[in-house]
Amino acid sequence: MLALMDDKAEKTALFRYGLIAPLVLETLPRGELTRRAQQIAARLYDIPCSTRRQVSVDTLLEWTLRYRRNGLAALTPKPRQDRGQMRAITAETAALIERLKRESPSRTGAALLHHLALESKDRNQPPAGLSPSTLYRFPRARGLTERQLLRDQAAASSHKKYEALHANQIWQSDLMFGPWVERPGGGKRQVFLQATLDDASRLIPHGQFYPNQGLDAFLDCLRQAVAARGLPTRLYMDNAKIYRSPGRPLGLARIAASIGILIVHTPPYQPEGRGKIERFFRSVREQFLTSLDPKALLSLEQLNERFWHWLDTVYHRHEHSALGTTPLLRWQRDIEQVRQLPPATDLRRLFFHRVDRLVRRDSTFLLHGQFFEAPPHLAGQRIEVRFDPLDPAPVEIYHGGQLAGAARLVDAVVNGRTYR
Repeated sequence: MLALMDDKAEKTALFRYGLIAPLVLETLPRGELTRRAQQIAARLYDIPCSTRRQVSVDTLLEWTLRYRRNGLAALTPKPRQDRGQMRAITAETAALIERLKRESPSRTGAALLHHLALESKDRNQPPAGLSPSTLYRFPRARGLTERQLLRDQAAASSHKKYEALHANQIWQSDLMFGPWVERPGGGKRQVFLQATLDDASRLIPHGQFYPNQGLDAFLDCLRQAVAARGLPTRLYMDNAKIYRSPGRPLGLARIAASIGILIVHTPPYQPEGRGKIERFFRSVREQFLTSLDPKALLSLEQLNERFWHWLDTVYHRHEHSALGTTPLLRWQRDIEQVRQLPPATDLRRLFFHRVDRLVRRDSTFLLHGQFFEAPPHLAGQRIEVRFDPLDPAPVEIYHGGQLAGAARLVDAVVNGRTYR
């Protein structure tokens, strides 16, 4: 399980999942699977714990098979079984051959041998084990023929508009600045609408006004959307820093890998895949917000209740001009294809935040600016603390990947009486 991985293994497994997610989240014909793997292999990456920058097609297909059989844990690094043995084409040489062919699709086997010789240490002989016949078979097996490469280049430059064919194939997520509401204790504050939208049906799996615009609000919205409408295959979202969370670099990646979705960050000023949710936000402003009494200051709870009522009775049940039907009916048309988490899945715990803490000698640790008590045998040990960011009262302690108990908020008065 993911909880039993060390940091190095977890980073590697999550990186590999990020690469192969487009290959495992949909059932693809063999040709399309290979074509997508070729597109992924053509890019350069910062590979964790490695100096290499590329991953071969064969490796991507192997990871895909391993993930489908045994899940995320199967993507952890395995000891090399071929140490001391000579392979005809090393991973470095394979990556070099692919780069040379993509730079110039018309390069022949003889030209490849010449360039490989220039790259080799003695600069007059190609790497050992290579022959013209090997360099003839290798590009064909990888889909690196001149015809295929030129076809891929043409497809990459077309930038055609894409629309999901089925419900939950693509979700979009974004944030909108909302109205001012009553602040508990007096005064007022501005709130923010976090929402997800299904690309094919325009249905809103979940939308909610939050008092902040951070990662916690996004994750809570996503959790409720999955609970209500199942799993999307892809989720397009902004590339904003609030979603990158430097304090929790693996949090979003871990959740995506655990529930089996692909997070797609759109580049700044290129909101590809999020145009429909921008149109939804315009409907919220023009239809919902204008229906509110500007003189009556609502509480956040009242605003959300009215918004959810509008979603259910107006937006989801009004015919959409681009669909020819309502968002709700369009989404229900594909309900048989919607992926759901297994019934026993504890969705709330999948979205828990995880932070490392050092237990002090008095068996306490600091979290949220408050001290919590850990079991006495963990004094001086490093632990992993897991909690719900929007309901931080239940705090769980993990040690060595295993649940070690629940943390209790320190009550200094009670502790003092007990000590005396």
